[in-house]
Order: sequence, then structure tokens, then C-alpha cells
Amino acid sequence: MKSFLYGLLISLSTAGFGFPAATSMTSPKPAPTRAGTPDRQAAGRTVVRFLQWYSSHLDSAGRIILVDQPAGKNYSVNFRNGEKYLALLKNSGHLTDAYLNEWRTYFRDRQKGFELNPQKEGPPTGFEYDLVLLSQNADVQMKNLNRLRIDKVTVRADRATVQCTLLENYEFRLVRRNNRWLINEILNLSAE
Repeated sequence: MKSFLYGLLISLSTAGFGFPAATSMTSPKPAPTRAGTPDRQAAGRTVVRFLQWYSSHLDSAGRIILVDQPAGKNYSVNFRNGEKYLALLKNSGHLTDAYLNEWRTYFRDRQKGFELNPQKEGPPTGFEYDLVLLSQNADVQMKNLNRLRIDKVTVRADRATVQCTLLENYEFRLVRRNNRWLINEILNLSAE
């Protein structure tokens, strides 16, 4: 774990976060200060901490069945389990209510889609990938979390954008609420 965190700090340092890239964790050299550096560091740390949390909860999230299919019937969204899924994500402490509400809207829209275009075979449309990382390779990505690279962090007032690479390219959009950065949107740039 120490080597993972040290590697992550080095990655953040090379991305311009101002973390010391010292050879020893016990005697780091002070980083040059720049306007906005603490905010950039805090925004980057929020993304890293969320991904660490998600890595340890990926199996739990994956066990929540979001789509039902009674024998011989069409797919339908399981809204009760959808709320369990969103409650699990909320427990991370790193997501806005707006982010979670977007998924509630998504679940309603997908149910309407199932009603308009009934489906009973194959992967249920809209649920064939991990909903957080928007990828079919989330388990591989989480196993490679030590390879996370923060590429760029931009802060403008109470909004921040963290671009990073975790086998795929991502943009995390954050907002500051009560002096804390929270993730408001996650985009998989590789999938767009």
C-alpha cells in the first residue's frame, strides 16, 4: 500500500500538483507554490480517494441486480435495487446528490426504453457496462489502480476538472460544497 501511495504521489507530482517528488518519504523537499495549487491537490485527491473507495466496493456494487427478468418476460429496471446501488455510491462521501440524481433519471429513461423496445435476450441495453467508470473493463481497471495517472487539473472558482488515465481516459468534474470537493460528473473520454 505504501508503494502504491508513493507511486501515486510521484504521478501527481509529475502532473504539476506540487507534491514533492523526493527519493525519501521522510525528508521531502518543499514544492514551489502556485496560485490554486492547494485546490488542485484537493480536487486530485478527491478523485484518487473515490477510486480507491470504489475499488474496494466494486464487488458489492456488482452484486446489486439493476435489471430484472422474470422467466419468459422482458427486462425491467429494478428501482428498489437502483436505490440500494445509489446509496452504496453515496456512502463513498465523494459524490454530489446531482450525480446520483442523474442516475435516477437514467434508470427511469432505461425503463421507458424497455417499455418502448421490449428486450428479453442479450445484455440489457444501457446496463452492459460499469455505470461508474462507464466501461466494460472496470474490474481490470481497479486491479490496475496503481497505474492511475493524473494528467491535468483545472480549477475555476468552485468547479474543478480532473483529467486522468486509468487504462482509459477520464474527466472528473467536481464542485466545491462546504469547502470540500465532490464529484459531480464522470466522463469516459475513451468511450465517447
